[in-house]
Amino acid sequence: MKYFLIAFITALIVSCTTTTSIDTKEVIPELFDSELKKGKIFVYSNHLDPRNINIRVNDEVRKMKHTDTQIFDLQQGQNSVLSFMIFAGNEQENCDDQAYTFNTDMFPEVETYYFVIQSVIDKNTILKTRCFKDFQVNEDVFLRQIENPRSRNNEFIQDMTEDFIREFIF
Repeated sequence: MKYFLIAFITALIVSCTTTTSIDTKEVIPELFDSELKKGKIFVYSNHLDPRNINIRVNDEVRKMKHTDTQIFDLQQGQNSVLSFMIFAGNEQENCDDQAYTFNTDMFPEVETYYFVIQSVIDKNTILKTRCFKDFQVNEDVFLRQIENPRSRNNEFIQDMTEDFIREFIF
């Protein structure tokens, strides 16, 4: 009985500590199918905040949590992406206070757009508060962010470090 109890407790501990691996190809099949991803805007939220944020893409608003991916339809011509929080009925906490806009007519060969939302330090304010920044990235960077959102080896951390050095040191 003693060995059974030890084996049971060991099995319980091991089963509680194992984590399941999520296959991105199963969760977001559109991202890996060349035909399905045409005409889409992929948005990945890596904002490191326990609260949900709002994302507006071409007048369609959705809520996103940290490490969430949303897929939107790409419109011909003008498109826009804006991440924000709502406080007292006002949209805020985006570093730019306006949507990131792009026109598909300028680059007709691009059929898919990728965006990553990051929480960064707002260098335009006196108090240096955190805000959301919407980065347009290429497919490789987008996939790396999804596979390892906590990676300290990404271009966003490098950009933030360069901004910090430029703003505060020089």
